[in-house]
Amino acid sequence: MFFHVRYAKINSMKKKLLTIITTAFVASAALLSGCGKKPTMYYDTAYAYLLNNQYPEARDNFLKSLAEEDDRKDAYRGLGIAYIANGEYDEGAAALIKALEKSNGRIKEVDYDINYYLGYAYEKAGKYQEAADVYTAIVNLRPKDTDAYYRRALCRLKTEDKTGADTDFAKVTAGDNDNYDLHIDIFYSILNAGFEAEADAYLKAILEDGNRKISDYDRGRMHYCLGDYSNARVYLEKAKVDTDPESILVLGKTYEAMSDYSYAASLYATYLEKKGNNAAVYNQLGVCRWKLNDYEGALSAFSFGLKLDAPEWEKELLYNEAVTYEYLLDFDTAREKMEAYLEKYPKDEAAQHEALFLATRHTRQ
Repeated sequence: MFFHVRYAKINSMKKKLLTIITTAFVASAALLSGCGKKPTMYYDTAYAYLLNNQYPEARDNFLKSLAEEDDRKDAYRGLGIAYIANGEYDEGAAALIKALEKSNGRIKEVDYDINYYLGYAYEKAGKYQEAADVYTAIVNLRPKDTDAYYRRALCRLKTEDKTGADTDFAKVTAGDNDNYDLHIDIFYSILNAGFEAEADAYLKAILEDGNRKISDYDRGRMHYCLGDYSNARVYLEKAKVDTDPESILVLGKTYEAMSDYSYAASLYATYLEKKGNNAAVYNQLGVCRWKLNDYEGALSAFSFGLKLDAPEWEKELLYNEAVTYEYLLDFDTAREKMEAYLEKYPKDEAAQHEALFLATRHTRQ
């Protein structure tokens, strides 16, 4: 029923395309200001909707701007981003190609930005070879662009080109070989592509490399990734910092993997008492309490997490909250919460099934 926990710290390379899309839109606004054309009503409205994460409205207003105001490059770019955020990946790719066609032959920073979004749109559409070709075009012009090598490696894994992916990953780690966040990201990328033995071998080679100086925290994390929870616990207990959410989350998840939900919950609760609010920790505290059949306690944790300004955790917390109401037999509230969730995340199949079930249940008065 629950989503898997994620590391709170994500490698910056993956953040480039996987964080909230509108952040990148704002960051690159200065690149577009030199176009010499004043934003008009529909364009301004679309931009405002995009900043407010209202993607269908942003899409519709960008379309109106292009049809009725000005056939401008940045409007096509905004339209492409809105399409992607709305899950319309083929349409997003088409809009981004239109934006690139508006270039005058001189490659600017915004053109690389558009190409990154184009590659990502192809990835999300399952067109991995097309995405890889986009990233290849980037590295041909920017041979030190590790972000593009990383994305291309992911695409090559999807097309079962493990050798090509290994080559790209080697380029990514060449100048950052002691970055264990990065190595763990690569491990999961290989694992999620279906190469389990190769993923395990990748991390084991790092752990067995006698020339490396690896902290207890990083050793513990890598043992956790490999499913070696006994060693993970030993190293992570040595490295434990009660006020560090990443340390507490991975140690707590280790105890969860060993079915010690009570101790895991105590770790999360101690962190929250000492350090304060953290949506990821509240989510895991709720999961542990749920596993211990303490549904009221779980609901309290999820509710506290939702009060925080943490949009990257909103999806999990909203879903978990709705399911917890179901287990409290408050079917009416669970149904309302799940319907509200589906308004935001309409393509979530698990939530669709839950909603169908809840439609047949009513809270007893």
